Amino acid sequence: MQIYSYTYMIQNRYKILTPNGFEDFDGVQKITHTGYVLVKLSNGVEIKCSKNHAFILDDREIFAHELYEGCEIDTTTSESVYVISISYINEIIDLFDILNVDSHKFIVNGLVSHNCDADFISSGNTLLDPDLLSWYENTTVQEPVEKRGFDGNLWIWEYPNYSRQYVVSADVARGDGGDYSAFHIIDVETLTQVAEYKGQIGTKEFGHMLMSVATEYNKALLVVENANVGWAALQPIIESGYENLFYAANDLSIMDIQAQIAKGYDLKDKYNMKPGFSTTSRTRPLLISKLDTVARERCIIIRSKRLMSELRVFIWKGDRAEAQSGYNDDLVMSFCIGLWVRDTAFKLIQQGLDLTKRALGHIHKSGETSIYSPGIVRQTGWSMSNGKGSEESLTWLI
Repeated sequence: MQIYSYTYMIQNRYKILTPNGFEDFDGVQKITHTGYVLVKLSNGVEIKCSKNHAFILDDREIFAHELYEGCEIDTTTSESVYVISISYINEIIDLFDILNVDSHKFIVNGLVSHNCDADFISSGNTLLDPDLLSWYENTTVQEPVEKRGFDGNLWIWEYPNYSRQYVVSADVARGDGGDYSAFHIIDVETLTQVAEYKGQIGTKEFGHMLMSVATEYNKALLVVENANVGWAALQPIIESGYENLFYAANDLSIMDIQAQIAKGYDLKDKYNMKPGFSTTSRTRPLLISKLDTVARERCIIIRSKRLMSELRVFIWKGDRAEAQSGYNDDLVMSFCIGLWVRDTAFKLIQQGLDLTKRALGHIHKSGETSIYSPGIVRQTGWSMSNGKGSEESLTWLI
C-alpha cells in the first residue's frame, strides 16, 4: 500500500499513558495511505491501521499484516482480547500514530501498541528507499505455498528443483529472549528467495534443521554465521559431516574473493579455513552494501512480508545500518549474508570447475581405456613396442 504524504506534529506539553505510567513523546504523525487494515477484536473494538502498525503479543511486537484470527493481543486489563477478523481495505485514509515514546510502548483503546508506525520510519532514514520497498511489496511479495515446521515458521514459496543450485544462509540466536534464529534459501541463478525461517529454537535443533533443509534443496551450500552461539549450531553440522558447509579463510581480515582465489583456496580445501561466516566490523559494511546494490538494481526477488517488515525498520544510525530500537534485523542480516556469499562462494566453485576442465583436457582415450597422461603417452592392449618401430604381441602371457 502506497504512502501519499505525512505530517509530523511536534509537541512538548503533553505525556502519554504507557504500561509504565505517563511518559514523554515527540508528537503525532498523520500519514495518508491508499489502503489500511481493519482489525476487529473480541471486545468489540475495531482498529484501522497500516499493515506495518505494531501490536504487542506476548510482550513482543508483531505487525498488523502478521496478525491472524484467534491470536491474543496484550492489553492493560485482565480481560483476554482476541482477533476476530482481519480485512484489507483499498481506499484512501488518514492514519495517526504516536512518535518516540520513551519506553517505545503506549496504550490506546486498552491495547498496548509499539510507538511509531513502521511506515513513518520508512519515510525517512531507511537503508532502502521507501518507494523501492513499496515496489517490492506490490510486485514480488507473495503468500507462501506452505508453512511447515514445529512452529509453522518455515515458509516455502518454491519446492526444490533438481536442476537448480541453492544457498542456505543462517543467523543464529540463543532460542529465547528478543532475538530469533533465521535463515533463507536463495536460488543462486535467479536470486529468488524460495524459503525462509524465523523463530525461537534451540541452537542444536536449529543446526539439525539447517542440515535437513539444505539437504532437501539439492545439498545446498550452507552458510552459518559463526559469532558466539553460532558455533553451537555449527557443531552438529560439522559432526554429521555435511559436505557442503561454507568455510572461510582464517588469514584474511576481510572476505576478499580475489585474494582467496590467488591463494588457491576452494570450498573443499579446509586447510587454514574455519567453518561458517564471520560478521565483523569489516565484513558487515560489505554485506549491507551488497543488499543495497542488488535491491536498487531490482536483481532480487523477495517473497517474504516478514523480511519486508524488517527492511521497513532497518535504518541508518550514524554510519551504521541496523534495526530501529525495539525491532529485529535477524532476517535482514541472514539475507545479506546469503546474497554476499552467493557471489563469493560460487566464484570459488567456478574456479574449481575450471581447474577440473583443465585436468580433463589431459585425459585421452585409447581403445576402451581412459588414461591420464600429463605429457607421457602410455599404451594399452596386448602389445608393446619392441624398440625397433614395431610392436610385439603379448598374448603369450594369457
